[in-house]
Amino acid sequence: MNKVVGVALAGVALYGLVRLLKMQTVSDLASLTLVNPRVHNITLAGMSLRTEVAVNNASRDSVKVTKPVVVLTSNGRFLTQSVAENKIIEIRPLTITNIDTIEIVLNWSILGSLVTNLIKKIPLVIASFKQGNNKNLISQLGIPTKNEQHLNLRNGINTVNGLEIE
Repeated sequence: MNKVVGVALAGVALYGLVRLLKMQTVSDLASLTLVNPRVHNITLAGMSLRTEVAVNNASRDSVKVTKPVVVLTSNGRFLTQSVAENKIIEIRPLTITNIDTIEIVLNWSILGSLVTNLIKKIPLVIASFKQGNNKNLISQLGIPTKNEQHLNLRNGINTVNGLEIE
């Protein structure tokens, strides 16, 4: 009886390890692309942004994940995130899987702080423009030069992090 239990536990552990390695492979080889990002709505609550996400799985493994949570940050500071949904998505092997619409709402206080930071940079932007330093001008305007997207598959929870606004 003890041998049967031991073999069953070893089998479950091996299955879990293989599944974890498959998830890691998909996570390492998958790339994410924002498809059709747009301003959806402007209301008294703030501005609503919508996008779809395409996951290009270059591995031979498939994995089922919940719909990702998109986190929007600015200079490493959290701004907002999309609402978590209990929707299962299968990322199939060697293909592109489209994840349906993800919505992010930026309230007016967040938008106000972003505009305030932009207004503070006006003298630096003018100086960069006069010098003809385009690289510095882009960084002073806060145009995103980094669009980090990571697919983290851990314990069935996944996130798309770092839509970075500098």
